[in-house]
Amino acid sequence: MKRIFLLGIALASVLLLPACGNSKKAAETAMAQTVQAWNAIKAQAVNIVPDDAKSIEDAIAAATAQLQGGDYKGALAAATSLGARVKELADGLPDKTKQVQGAWDELTGSIPASLATLDKKLKGLKVPAPGTPNAEQSPVVMLGTLKTSWADAQASAQAGRLAEAVAKGNDVRAGTVKLLNALQAGS
Repeated sequence: MKRIFLLGIALASVLLLPACGNSKKAAETAMAQTVQAWNAIKAQAVNIVPDDAKSIEDAIAAATAQLQGGDYKGALAAATSLGARVKELADGLPDKTKQVQGAWDELTGSIPASLATLDKKLKGLKVPAPGTPNAEQSPVVMLGTLKTSWADAQASAQAGRLAEAVAKGNDVRAGTVKLLNALQAGS
């Protein structure tokens, strides 16, 4: 009886071994295809939709860990799901790029004029002396900070990091509106 039981275990092991090999190969193939598809759009995705790009990077790392840990079934499922997400992102990138580019174009059309208006309103005011309490709240200092932030946004755009440029530009726009409102309230 014991001999039959051991023979059964040996036979089951022989039958399951190729199945594990096929599962491993399928998972490795799916991961390779997903990573290849991701690498084809990664640079653009990072510049246009950085949060989505980070999410996919994290998911690839998790699926790779599953594969390396021997969870071939889980890695295959993750790679398959991830492949669909990468394809969906790739298909949507042209529209996202147009949206982000449009937002950047709108910012470049409005912020320089707002900064010029602030320059005119603050003409003649001096920067507070170093060590002056609450100097950072001076309109002149705030304008200088806004100009520096706008230059950073422009540098991001020139480097192709449009999503980052738009985020910085939106911060500058909010700061210019706040400063303009404060100046009008104080007039």
